[in-house]
Amino acid sequence: MVSLSFLLIVLVVATMSTRRIAVTTSIAASFCFNFFFLEPVGTLRIANPQNLAELFTLLAVSVVASHLSSQVREAQVLRRAAELKSALLESLSHALKTPLTAVTVAANNLNASSLTPEERREQAAIVRAELDRLNRLFQDVVDMARIETRAVIAEREWVEPGDIIEAAARQAEPACDTHPLTVGADRALVRVDPRLTSAALAHVLENAGQYSPAGSAIDVRAVVSQHELRIDVRDRGIGINPDEQHRLFERSYRGAHAREQRFGTGMGLTIAQGLIAAEGGRIAVANHPEGGAVVTIALPVESRPSAALDGEAV
Repeated sequence: MVSLSFLLIVLVVATMSTRRIAVTTSIAASFCFNFFFLEPVGTLRIANPQNLAELFTLLAVSVVASHLSSQVREAQVLRRAAELKSALLESLSHALKTPLTAVTVAANNLNASSLTPEERREQAAIVRAELDRLNRLFQDVVDMARIETRAVIAEREWVEPGDIIEAAARQAEPACDTHPLTVGADRALVRVDPRLTSAALAHVLENAGQYSPAGSAIDVRAVVSQHELRIDVRDRGIGINPDEQHRLFERSYRGAHAREQRFGTGMGLTIAQGLIAAEGGRIAVANHPEGGAVVTIALPVESRPSAALDGEAV
């Protein structure tokens, strides 16, 4: 009965932990079983050969069980990885199809002799816009690969939060061109990686633009405290479904409302989270009390007064 209890403990540990921990637990359980229950009690000596057989049986079963449990977990990881790759490929194929079709149609239209100069400019603008979209998608794939391989390295420099917001707004312009952007940013210098921070913020702005009604405002507020830069982005969309909130940062996950959109791969928030994590920061999503969603980026920073404020104080 005692040996079965030890075996049960080891099996539970093997199911819930790594192989190394499970094997260590197996060995520890064997020693405890020997020390406390096998004659002579209180020593590691074994007087009865039958007890020695029981001890080795316990150790062998424990090690085999931990190995099998580890193999099952490895298989589960591979299955989930395969599912994620399949979902990513499906998202990418969907995201690539529309801009490639638009570029092809617009490029063919440019060959039509009946087009007016204005119509030619419109078709050329479509080509440029869709190529920009493809370039952005390519950059998303590169960023995701860098995040997956932990190759994102933060290169910090002094910059004003307003400059970060401006750079992010330029990147997200195609998705936010129908949304008034209201910006409030503290005047200070913070030491961050401006490329990583603006790229992450751009993904947040793109989400806000894509999943909120056309013409609705997007609010961006950057607040600098002594040791933290906090950027809040609020949209006027339908908000976050509580049942889906815990999955928003999963790679390639798109909520029920998001699936109705023409564009998007589901990588935006995942990339934003990875880029911010490279700077030691965090990102969170919540519903706003007055409607819509709020995405908060928080970064640990050094801060100091901006050069403009220094000049004003002189």
